[in-house]
Amino acid sequence: MSPDQWHSMERRETESAERFLKAHAHQRTPRPRGWFAWQYVGNPDGFDVRVCRDGDSIAGISGFIPCRLEIDGVVRTGAFSTNTVVAPPYRRQGLGRALHETRLRDYDCALSSGQSADNRRLYEQLGFVVCGDYRRVFVQTTLPTFRFRAQTLSEWRSWLFWRFWARRRARAGRAVRVEVERRAPPDDPTLYGPRFDGLAVGPRWERSHVVWRYERHPYFTHQFASVFDGENRLGFAVVRKCQAATVLVDLYGKPANLPLVLRGIADRFRGLITGVFVGSPLDRMFRREGWLTFRAGGQLMGKSNDPALHRRLSERAWCFFAGDSDSDR
Repeated sequence: MSPDQWHSMERRETESAERFLKAHAHQRTPRPRGWFAWQYVGNPDGFDVRVCRDGDSIAGISGFIPCRLEIDGVVRTGAFSTNTVVAPPYRRQGLGRALHETRLRDYDCALSSGQSADNRRLYEQLGFVVCGDYRRVFVQTTLPTFRFRAQTLSEWRSWLFWRFWARRRARAGRAVRVEVERRAPPDDPTLYGPRFDGLAVGPRWERSHVVWRYERHPYFTHQFASVFDGENRLGFAVVRKCQAATVLVDLYGKPANLPLVLRGIADRFRGLITGVFVGSPLDRMFRREGWLTFRAGGQLMGKSNDPALHRRLSERAWCFFAGDSDSDR
C-alpha cells in the first residue's frame, strides 16, 4: 500500500478517530474522557495524527509525537509513533509499512519505544535498528520489611548496596536541599538544555513539553522535585507516587549535576524508588550513586533515510527515560 493513503487528520475528525481507538485498541485500562484531545490536539510539539480511510470508514490510525534531536550540533527532527491501530479487516495489507514510510518521508528519524522481541523482529524487517535496551533502576533507601514476595530479595540487596556506598556519597557529596512542587520549574537553559554528554543522543524537550506531558496529564499526578545547592537550582526530577513506591519518571539538568539531583531525590523520597530508562551513560551514573539496574525487556528502535544519521542510531549511546516514551500515553 502507498504512504499517500495515510493523511494528516483534520480537527473535525477528532471524535471519529477517538471512537475508532476506543473500539479497536487493546488497552489494559480504559482511557479517561478527553485523553485523546490532551495527547494530540493539546501537544505543544505539534498536532500530527495520521488516518487511513476506506471510503467513509477508518481503516487505521496512528499518532505521531514529534521530538527534536541534536546530534553533533545539528538539530534533526524525529517522531515516535504511538497508538497505532489497524481495523481487523485491513490487517496484513501493508498499512503498517506504508505508515513507517510516511514517517520517514516527513521526519529525519522514526522512533519506536518499548518494543518486545516479536515486534523487534518485525521492525528489523522494515530496516529499523536497536538504539538501546530498556533497563529498570531500583533503590531501597530504608530498611525493608519482611514480606513473602519475589521483590523482597531485591529490596534487601538494594538496601545493603545503598548502605555500602553511603560513606562514599557522604565524602563526595555536597549539602543540597529539595523542594517539591506541583508545577514545572521556570524556563532555564541550564535545566531544559542538553541533559547528556556530547556523544549521547536523546530527545530534547522544552518546558512547554514538560508542562503538557506531566503537569497537565489527565490521569497521573506528577510532582517536580527541584534540587538546590544554595540558591542555585541544579536540576529536577519528575516523580509520582505508586502505592508505597516512588516512580522516577524523568530527570532534567546539566549532565554534571544529575548525580547530585539523584542524591537529593533519594534523601527526600525515602523507601523504594524505581524507574525505567535507556542508555549506558545513565546506567553508569545510577550505579555510581548506589542504585541497582536490571534488564527491563524491550528496545528502543529507530530508522532514518539519511545513511549517516541511520548509522548514528546504533553507534551512539541513546539516553531516554520511560517518561519520554509512549508506554502510558
